[in-house]
Formats: sequence, structure tokens, C-alpha cells
Amino acid sequence: MHAGRFSVSETEKQKEKVSSSMKIRHMRKAIILAFGLAVGTAAAIAQPRNGAPSGPHFNLNILGKEQCPTDPMTNGNGGVIFVLLNGGDVATNLTGKLASNISKVNKIFLQESPDNTFNVLDGNACDKNGALFELPNPTNGYTIWARALGTPGGNATITPCATDTNTLEVVCSSTNVLLMRTKGKQTFENVTTQLTTLTFISPITGLPVTVSLFDPAFQDFFWNYQNNGLRLAQLRFYPQ
Repeated sequence: MHAGRFSVSETEKQKEKVSSSMKIRHMRKAIILAFGLAVGTAAAIAQPRNGAPSGPHFNLNILGKEQCPTDPMTNGNGGVIFVLLNGGDVATNLTGKLASNISKVNKIFLQESPDNTFNVLDGNACDKNGALFELPNPTNGYTIWARALGTPGGNATITPCATDTNTLEVVCSSTNVLLMRTKGKQTFENVTTQLTTLTFISPITGLPVTVSLFDPAFQDFFWNYQNNGLRLAQLRFYPQ
């Protein structure tokens, strides 16, 4: 009788130990699973959903206006440049013209920054002087990302151009950036190469040549902004 009761008691104790061990294992699994879900959710939240990299950057907004401000906007305009909503030259029509004979409306002239910063020095591209944007030499390393925003509809083409120091004629790149404001979410695209290089046919060899922004063979670099109703283009500059 005593032996039988002792045997049953030992069995119950063993069952309790097994049950307790299983509960601990289940709790550990639940904690690990919860931790994994939390990390995954945090990573999903931290990951950019607009296509652009994460991290510090300079933001440039190019606003299309039916009537631009009359202010020359040369006294610190932050990161905004105004252009005509509908206007600007077709880039292919500029190549070969004397720089002194072209309109500067919807031209964003580019100046090399002495301290590797980005600054809008003249935010009005609608007047006779055009806009002026200061940025580092591309050899210093940075990427440019662009997207179209604002009211759906409209597009804009941004083409790098410059003046040949020998002929004083304008040369525009055969590559450019086309921004189209479609319906729905707009994502950034890497446009570094298109906006920091100038590709053209050499008049000497007849072959395509690509030079970097601020190449000494050229002067007065600018982005030709041909706008067809795009109200907002956003450019981001990320240092590497």
C-alpha cells in the first residue's frame, strides 16, 4: 500500500516536471518569435518606401509657376528654384548657338562649390539671368535622385548643357532626365549620370564624347529645364 502510493506520487511529480519543462520551452519560443516580429517590423518601418536612399541629403524643389515671383531671389532661398510652368527651350535647338544669343529663362546655371556644399544662389529661373545653383564637383562623390510631384499631369526634361570655351557655342548632352507626373505614388530614380555628365558628338572625330560637370574645356554649365506643365520636381543629393 505504502509502496503503491509512493509510486503514484513519483509518477505525478515526473508528469509535473515534464509539463513544466514544456511550458518553459513554449515560452522561450514565443519570446523568440515576438522578438523576431518586432525586429522585422522595425526594419520595415525604417526602410524607405519612396525609392531614395536613407540618410542625410540636400533637398532641391523646382516649382513650376504660371507667373514667377518678380523678386530675383538671390538672398538665401533655401532649396527652392522657380521655373515657368510651361516654357524653356528644347535642348537640341540650343546646340550650336552662341551662348550670348540664347534665352536664360528656365535655365539653372551651375557653379562649383568651394566647400562641397549645395546652395541655391539665385532661385528665380524665370528672369533674364536664370537661376544659379552651387554644387560640388562630381569627382567628390555624391548621388542625385529625382521624382515628379504636385498635381498629376505634366512633364519636364532636364538636360545638362555648357559653352565650349573655344567656339563659345552651346553644347547640350544627348542624355537627359524625363520626369512625368503620373497618378499614384511617385518614387525616386537615380539620375546621377544624366545630370553630372555631358555626352555629345565630337566635331573632330565624329564619335561620342562624355565629359564630367565642370570639365575645363567648357564653361557656364547649366541644366536646361524644358517644362510642360510639371508643378514640382524634387531632387535629392546624397553625399557618399
